[in-house]
Amino acid sequence: MPHQKKMAGPGLGRVAALLFIAAAVLLSGCARAPRAGTPLKPVDERKGDVYIYRIKSDIARAQPFYTTADGHIGPMLENGSYVVLHLDPGKHNIVVSPGPWGFNRGLTIQVKAGERSYYQFDFTPDPEDKLHFEDTVLRHRPADAGKADVALLPGVAPRINDRRSSFRRTTYAGLSDVVSLPAVNDRGRIGYEKWLKQRLPRAFVISSNGGWVSTWGLSVIDAPGISDPSTRAMQRCARWRNVVCQMYAVNNSVVWTPLPAKMIAAERKRRQGEKKTDDMDSDRDAMSTDQDESSVQSTTQPVSLPSLEPIIIE
Repeated sequence: MPHQKKMAGPGLGRVAALLFIAAAVLLSGCARAPRAGTPLKPVDERKGDVYIYRIKSDIARAQPFYTTADGHIGPMLENGSYVVLHLDPGKHNIVVSPGPWGFNRGLTIQVKAGERSYYQFDFTPDPEDKLHFEDTVLRHRPADAGKADVALLPGVAPRINDRRSSFRRTTYAGLSDVVSLPAVNDRGRIGYEKWLKQRLPRAFVISSNGGWVSTWGLSVIDAPGISDPSTRAMQRCARWRNVVCQMYAVNNSVVWTPLPAKMIAAERKRRQGEKKTDDMDSDRDAMSTDQDESSVQSTTQPVSLPSLEPIIIE
């Protein structure tokens, strides 16, 4: 964690006041999640409601899954819950990512005004590797079946901020060892060198087909309320289909663990057998839209709350 400097007199009082204001904002932004069985709200006749859900499971029960719609960050999908997206009529791309534990899966969907549609993120663990999900799919569910499933689940409450993340330091490579960076091309290595010069806290994520995302700082204008850069990096990577997004480095520590070769080989074989144009276009996007946050960083920084900083486990 970044070291905190001691302050005296008026400076300490100012920090205390800012912390109080930050806490008040956090509390004011809290909203109750709909309980299981709560009647669904009427659909705005100008919008379509898209329900995305996952059935409760002991697998990845503490891992929130990330959602995106048309590349925009959506709510985090908790274990045994649903999120609802209010979208304009027309074609949209939705993606669900289980983070570093499996492949992002997505669909191109058609939204109709005044109607609900339901999509289940279904994942199955590998008996030989229960930390990763090879057989994942985001599937459309018929209206009656989807509504019945959602009725048994609580909704996700909107949050103004993200949860604390933790990572285990590994011995894969030294932090400044740019040559050992896996999967990425020269552009990725240049991006990583630039990231090494950014302020803390910071995070660098690599996708399984060579895409990468770098984040830093606690205030970003296009992701309000998401101060943790590791959460932002994972959610930005969540817009890419059919890749695994995995944290490479956090702050001053490399946390990368190579993905199982069997898992990558099986996915490569599956993708070679697919001829769907939308999936191939999405995969190309993952290679060509690597990003850092230079264009979206806010010029002001909020108070750094320790509970929002990622921690490193030795």
